[in-house]
Amino acid sequence: MVLALLLDIDGTLIDTLDAIVDSMNAAFGEFDVRPLTTEEIRPMIGMPVARQMATLRGMEGPVVGRITDRYYDFFMQHVEKGLPLFPGVRETLAKLDRPISTMTTRRLQGARRMLEVAGIAPYFRAVVGGDEVPRPKPYPDLPLYSAKALGLPPEACVVVGDSPVDILAGRAARTWTVAAMYGYGSPSAVLKAKPHAAIRSFDELPAALADLEARAPES
Repeated sequence: MVLALLLDIDGTLIDTLDAIVDSMNAAFGEFDVRPLTTEEIRPMIGMPVARQMATLRGMEGPVVGRITDRYYDFFMQHVEKGLPLFPGVRETLAKLDRPISTMTTRRLQGARRMLEVAGIAPYFRAVVGGDEVPRPKPYPDLPLYSAKALGLPPEACVVVGDSPVDILAGRAARTWTVAAMYGYGSPSAVLKAKPHAAIRSFDELPAALADLEARAPES
């Protein structure tokens, strides 16, 4: 059974940490909000910006939406300048002969542009965004929608992500899951979410997929 891929972007394909911190603090600065540190925001990546602000700064209400919009404005400026892929991403995607979609909290248009600028968009059969589903990760909505975009049942897909919410969302959706241990999530927290496999670099993914496919029942 050949498994399709549902790929997280931030911390899994593209190294966006510095751009996220810079963009969040640029947006915060316009609203006189205390800046975030890298240590604060790193474990929150993969969650919606509104949830990050509620958790880290106790913020809610209409101002959160305005700050979120400005954050995306600043972040897309970084995207247009070019953000680095993690080692092995481009070369490995080029070798993976299977359906691939995104599984990201990013808004659809932003996710599509990130892949285009990074030069990896041709490897994706579908691109979906977090703004297309009612509930964010760790709910199953996003991986279910992503699998549907590929025309496949979730059991025929593998979620690959670096944060606990990626793994939890995949498990809730009944997909296979692979933890990208080189990303932004705490290794202990990611492993606590019980991924089916773990990789230390993206170029280990083909071997992990081969192992999962050997375990997956034939349809």
